[in-house]
Amino acid sequence: MAERDESPQIRWYRARTKLALGQALQALRQGVGATQDDLASRAGTSRPHLSRVERGTSPQLDTLMAYVDVSGYELLLVPRGSVVRVEPPR
Repeated sequence: MAERDESPQIRWYRARTKLALGQALQALRQGVGATQDDLASRAGTSRPHLSRVERGTSPQLDTLMAYVDVSGYELLLVPRGSVVRVEPPR
């Protein structure tokens, strides 16, 4: 299961499996108030493909990066077990 920061100001997601990544992406999309159709159009992919990604299938890297970008997020890779401090943009 994806871990999630529930604070109202900062939202981050940690995913270590394809399923957790899909759940995090779905929560991210819902958090920005976008439908699958909206986000798929903005990310240059189809709604069925986006749906498969959210269910934990292996997304193409271009699709994953576009999904994250058009949602206003970026990927951050850190060593497992690290403590990460996330601050809102200024």
